[in-house]
Amino acid sequence: MTKYFFIFLIVVAIIFINSSFVMADEEGGGTSGGTSIIIPNPLGSQGKDIPTLINSIAKWLLEIGLVISTIIILWAAFLFMTSGGSEAKVTTARQTLWYAIIGLAVLLLATGVTELIKNILSGNL
Repeated sequence: MTKYFFIFLIVVAIIFINSSFVMADEEGGGTSGGTSIIIPNPLGSQGKDIPTLINSIAKWLLEIGLVISTIIILWAAFLFMTSGGSEAKVTTARQTLWYAIIGLAVLLLATGVTELIKNILSGNL
């Protein structure tokens, strides 16, 4: 069952990666039939200094982590619903839910740590 869950996570990650690509027509008219894939710069135009780079990476990791933690919380709910009163399955579901909540808390705390690093590097203590 765990193998299928990880396969599901990989498929979801591939979908999110593919949805970040922007399809643009080469000539704008659409009559030539040729298209090119433009990959947007993940750092944006603001990724020129280290504090902004750290903030951009932390934001990206937070977005991915939030999606994954939501999926794991839904998985724990599914485990609760399908436990059928089995003590072992309920314990597994409870542990899964706690791990997801702890992971979510670590993600949110990491955002504060990046702000702290940014303030240290820029000299604003």
